[in-house]
Amino acid sequence: MREFLVFQSLWAMQDHRGQCDLSLEAQVEKIAAAGFDGVTDHFWIAPQAERLHAAAKAQGLQIEGQLFPRTVSDLAQALEVASRYGCHHLTLQADVRPRTLAQAITMIEGWQRLAEQVDFPILLETHRYRLTSDLLFTLDLLAQMPDLKLLADLSHYVVGRELPEPAAAEDDEQIHTILRHSWGFHGRVANSEQVQVPLTFAQHRPWLDRFLGWWRYGIKDWLARPNTPASLSFTCELGPPPYAITGSDGRDITDRWGEALLLKELMRGVWDECVDADAELLHVPTQD
Repeated sequence: MREFLVFQSLWAMQDHRGQCDLSLEAQVEKIAAAGFDGVTDHFWIAPQAERLHAAAKAQGLQIEGQLFPRTVSDLAQALEVASRYGCHHLTLQADVRPRTLAQAITMIEGWQRLAEQVDFPILLETHRYRLTSDLLFTLDLLAQMPDLKLLADLSHYVVGRELPEPAAAEDDEQIHTILRHSWGFHGRVANSEQVQVPLTFAQHRPWLDRFLGWWRYGIKDWLARPNTPASLSFTCELGPPPYAITGSDGRDITDRWGEALLLKELMRGVWDECVDADAELLHVPTQD
């Protein structure tokens, strides 16, 4: 049975000052007690990785490691650390902005050669001000590298390209192409002008429904692929200001932790729907 793992980002645990009053160990304990399956955090500096590994292991949580490589050697050095402590997967926010596909492909191929040497997946994240910043550039990249494995953070393409609501069919198909190449997700809801909107406000309901529909599409596609790994991850990544919308006091206007718990339950519901549909399609009875 394949699993759906919901992670909580440690970056998302920060408050409006960019800090958290809880120690790392207390944050991880809180995340575990809330029913998450893992945590997401930077994972290339040995002492920090060792501490995170110990805290996560004590709570029975898995780790999504994050890295911001600028060169092939950056990943090589980070893999020495990540391999020592282990992780569910490593996410690359490629901190380079090549102007041509050839430049991008050369660097990605170097990372892919290194990825073949470790026993956990390495995924390239879709993100603004990174190699994958532009949606059309990334689509062109996928056309040249159809085996490239992405981690989809769709919020960046929504706000970066000011995607309209209601949806345009061409835009949705482009997002679907990204999802067909994605092997994990980072979750927040954006609209055309803001990268992270409150989930429970009525005016944002069309965008929440749209994102849930995209994630549902991505999960269904993942379930239909041959030779998928044992688990698929979704990280609740509701970031602190300036991602979070603030009031005149500079503080969040909503409870991001409460929203993360809501998003976790929404996504587990989406997963259950997809698994039930997949089982019905195959005429295989589901297990309780």
